[in-house]
Amino acid sequence: MTATRADRQRFSIGYHLNSWDLAGLPLQPALKFLAENGFGWFEILAGNSLSDQYARKYMQLGDMPPPGVVTDTDIFRRYALLSQAQREFGIRLSSFYINGIFTNPVAWPYERDVMESLARMLKGFGAPVMVLGGGPAETPGNPHSADDYRAFARALEDIGSRTADLGIATVYHPHLDTFIERRDQLDRMMAEVDTRVVGLCIDPAHLAHTDSDPVDALRTYVEAVRYMHFKDTRVDPSLKGYDRYAAFSELGAGVVDLPALVDVLLDAEYDGLAIIELDMSQKTAEASALESIAYVRDTLGLTLEPSKTE
Repeated sequence: MTATRADRQRFSIGYHLNSWDLAGLPLQPALKFLAENGFGWFEILAGNSLSDQYARKYMQLGDMPPPGVVTDTDIFRRYALLSQAQREFGIRLSSFYINGIFTNPVAWPYERDVMESLARMLKGFGAPVMVLGGGPAETPGNPHSADDYRAFARALEDIGSRTADLGIATVYHPHLDTFIERRDQLDRMMAEVDTRVVGLCIDPAHLAHTDSDPVDALRTYVEAVRYMHFKDTRVDPSLKGYDRYAAFSELGAGVVDLPALVDVLLDAEYDGLAIIELDMSQKTAEASALESIAYVRDTLGLTLEPSKTE
């Protein structure tokens, strides 16, 4: 009898809080909803001011209101909500997503210290991963130099060595409007970085927008992949700026070859986490989540939690 995908599955599937968080919706009902629908894990943006400053300066997110002030009380209450969800609903934090510049020697000591503090917070939650994104994107006529790649890799390794001491894996997430957007950039980073201390998070939707093949990228670097995003998107060459982010979709509604991605993970016996992600839902956050859950179960043939094997 041929084993099904669910029979071979060793990874758990969680959900990102972006659809509620970016829309300014309350998170406690969202966490309760995810737990009630079978998720054991969730990811969230760190929400710290350095991450937000990076996004405002470097990312093409469209018109935004003036920045607010994130106080220590705000951030601690945000994290207390995550702790309450673990206690009340049994759903656990998988990772923070944290932006940094990495290549600015003046800003780097501040970024490094914030990331180390957030790693301690993750340790307290029992979270297994820290997801890093960011670094300035290339601009016309100003490609990244070999020195830029070296500086970028050394910064990632600095954080990776610190989190490894805590039993937490550091992974870098290639992303639109960041240092690593395209496959050729990913190849250069992977040739430079020490994958013993820095792993990779593949997000197929972001790679798809740069005409990069996410299935081939995953197949090539699967041994370094320690975290996955399951994300889909519509792709059109006419999409620019924020419209690329608005094109992200529920699983199965875009162009990403999710079945092929899953098969690469199964063949590699990947046993980490895969987090379903959608930024701003064009429906409701709950409706989009249910649509993606149905796709995972009915089309991909997976479960949110794999069967325990002896």
